[in-house]
Amino acid sequence: MKRFAFLFWLFTLAAGCIVEDKPVTPPGDGGVDGGTCGTITCPTDRPVCIDELECVACTADELGYCTDQGLICNTESMTCIECSGDADCSDPTAARCNDEMCTACDDRAQCDDVDGLPGVDNACNDEGVCVDCTPESETETCTDFKACNPQTEKCTDTQVGSLDVCEECVADSECGNDGSASDAFRCVPMYYPNQDTRFPNSDAGFCLKTFSPGGCEQPYAIETSERTSLSGNPLESYCGINEILATCPAVRALDQNQGCPGGAECPESGLCRSVGGLPTRCTYRCAGITECLENIPDGRPGSTCDSSGTGGAGGAGGKYCGG
Repeated sequence: MKRFAFLFWLFTLAAGCIVEDKPVTPPGDGGVDGGTCGTITCPTDRPVCIDELECVACTADELGYCTDQGLICNTESMTCIECSGDADCSDPTAARCNDEMCTACDDRAQCDDVDGLPGVDNACNDEGVCVDCTPESETETCTDFKACNPQTEKCTDTQVGSLDVCEECVADSECGNDGSASDAFRCVPMYYPNQDTRFPNSDAGFCLKTFSPGGCEQPYAIETSERTSLSGNPLESYCGINEILATCPAVRALDQNQGCPGGAECPESGLCRSVGGLPTRCTYRCAGITECLENIPDGRPGSTCDSSGTGGAGGAGGKYCGG
């Protein structure tokens, strides 16, 4: 019996020595001191001591470590995570919470209250990024029936369908002939004075009607080359103008009987000439009568393509609309 008691005492002493000799720093970020926890030292990535000799990243009462990392605490696993719901994700490039990580959006609702965008009614684009709007969502995301610029994915100051033929635009939906977006009119890139130079710049186009045989009217009676619209509609030709000689602003200036008294400048490619007996009117060069205004009513100024009056040289043999 005494022998048994001695052996039991010896075994207990040996066990105590094993506890004292165990490693004092559990795996962490290099064993940097994060605070004591009984007889062990917590690493900095698990600085909170709980129960008996256990270190964790956080608890419901100890959130500091996660907060300092820009994370939140999962109080069940006592670990730091990126998110527990979409509301925790505020980066436009990662607005959806998926498996406790912020990832690319896949729904417009996830884009509410993200950084750098209006609080609500934002959009999720095809790349999973939250943006102000997309052409497909503009009726929901842009207020007051404004159009969405597909290049910048921001709402414009232009109402849907409010622009007429040959007016400058940035989106197909801005174009229409009845106050609403029209499939017949699109925002099309145009060129002047040659097919290598975008006019007025690489970001804008002009509203033109899609081409159909017999469907083009003066002065937009020249079929354009096939081109993609600014909103990405497929290659198609349009009822346009002679882009080598004239620009849309110059054509519209003649149509609106814009004057140029006292040497006032006309739009780019425009000429200040005598038109139909009217002095100092803005017009433009032409190669044929179809490039000028329709002769309605009869004798309408600007409905001819000639070099009479005070036109002088101006290209195309000096011809200009209303000459």
